[in-house]
Amino acid sequence: MSAYILRRIMAMVPVLGLVLLIVFGLTRMIPGDPAVTLLGPGATNAQISALRHELRLDRPTTLQFFDYVGGLARGDLGTSIRIGRPVVDALAARLPATIELAVVAFVLAVTVGVPAGVMAARRPGGVVDGALQFFSLCGVSIPAFLLAFGLQYVFSAWLGWLPVAGRSSAFMIDDGRSGFLLIDSLLRCDFVAFTDLLGHIILPATVLASFLTAMLGRFLRNVMIETLSEDYIRTARAKGMNERQILLTHALPNAAGPAIMILGVQFGDMLGGAILTETVFSWPGIGRYVFEAIRDRDYPVIQSTTLVFAIIFMTVSLGADVLSAWIDPRLRRERAR
Repeated sequence: MSAYILRRIMAMVPVLGLVLLIVFGLTRMIPGDPAVTLLGPGATNAQISALRHELRLDRPTTLQFFDYVGGLARGDLGTSIRIGRPVVDALAARLPATIELAVVAFVLAVTVGVPAGVMAARRPGGVVDGALQFFSLCGVSIPAFLLAFGLQYVFSAWLGWLPVAGRSSAFMIDDGRSGFLLIDSLLRCDFVAFTDLLGHIILPATVLASFLTAMLGRFLRNVMIETLSEDYIRTARAKGMNERQILLTHALPNAAGPAIMILGVQFGDMLGGAILTETVFSWPGIGRYVFEAIRDRDYPVIQSTTLVFAIIFMTVSLGADVLSAWIDPRLRRERAR
């Protein structure tokens, strides 16, 4: 396994290089000029030229690319064109909010998707199976922004149960240092702040988890049905083992490996969905930061945040592969070849 992990890590380097090259090229294809965006439509040509020279945007694209790569080699992610702040500082301030939202959404998806898939596989064609098929179809079909607006209308505007947007209420004072506000509030035993933060994160986490929940429930249901038809399951039933034991100790462990791999792959889609979700709910994370950067043609921010997303996705994917191989000996032997 150690050799497999090393090969995967080495393979990340050319992939990240390709991602960086593609994103760098695509940012230069975005319509508009960052200098014009910053100065406004009333700026003169002299002012635009001076700002472009100051931002080094008048240099050939190839030189701009090598300048950026050279900065990355020194640990410099660049400086935001819009606010003049180092991108690494903004990422450090916003990354905990995105991670917190993604973790809550991930836990929500696993908590709902796994039991739903297991119960649906227990009685195919039953009520639970039909409900899972319906909700999984809705989960993969309804656009995230439409689901977000619907939840905001029902639970915020109509019922008034949950906040419509934001990460916390105005009265709450953030004195935590980690940036993970839920954890900070628990560590200082501030349950009022924890309840407030939890109320703000429920709706965006639900929207972010909807697609992953639908995919996980449907996939686990299909794998479990196939597993329950195996000979060793029939043998276990013939020995008098009850259905619950068969599901939890025989079928579910064998289906867990492929399900973990699916979770690792779909986690990247969830990160991509964070851009839209954070924008709709005014969540102060990286996703909203990227949206604002695209709007303002902030090249360094777009390039660096995409690179960070790619690193997170590949790391999670590698972790999912290792965990699935650790659970399933068959995958472990395959990885060791």
